[in-house]
Amino acid sequence: MPGHAQATSERDTPVEKDWIAAAREMLIEGGIAAVEINPLAARLGVTRGGFYWRFKNRQDLLDHLLLDWENSNARHFLDRLAEPGALAERMQRLIDLWIEERQFDPRLEAAIRQWARIDPAVHKRVRSVDLGRIKAIADLYLEDGYDTYDAEARARITYFHQIGYYTLELGESTEERRAMLPHYSRVLFGTG
Repeated sequence: MPGHAQATSERDTPVEKDWIAAAREMLIEGGIAAVEINPLAARLGVTRGGFYWRFKNRQDLLDHLLLDWENSNARHFLDRLAEPGALAERMQRLIDLWIEERQFDPRLEAAIRQWARIDPAVHKRVRSVDLGRIKAIADLYLEDGYDTYDAEARARITYFHQIGYYTLELGESTEERRAMLPHYSRVLFGTG
């Protein structure tokens, strides 16, 4: 049945999200230089021409890749903080996001930051996301009654602590990280 073979072929053809997911893995594995059209097509088991059905060029793919990071890691971060609750509850949700590593991928975060070191446009977007994240944390402290400077300082320490943790690649288990939570909570958030 010719129609059946065509339907199978169409179903097996990678869609935009497949290309972006594969590009994300290539970015994580080898940095931005590894995200090239031919190896990407080979990874997906299609021809280079398949790429051009989805993207104008490599830069278009890279723009989508950066947007993917903003719509995943950056958005989930802000979503967790925007949920209602007391300071301790909201910060716990943020900590859970970091520890669970399901909606926040530290490997992707590190790869994006490496890319930002060599690309001024990416650096600008990462800086904007960083400032937005810090502001969101500071806003929690302000809502809880901290003055402006204390709120900003606590937000920066909290954020820099976590980004530094990822940068150092400590490789602690989830259990080891959870065991430190009451101590971090007490020192960073005045809770626990």
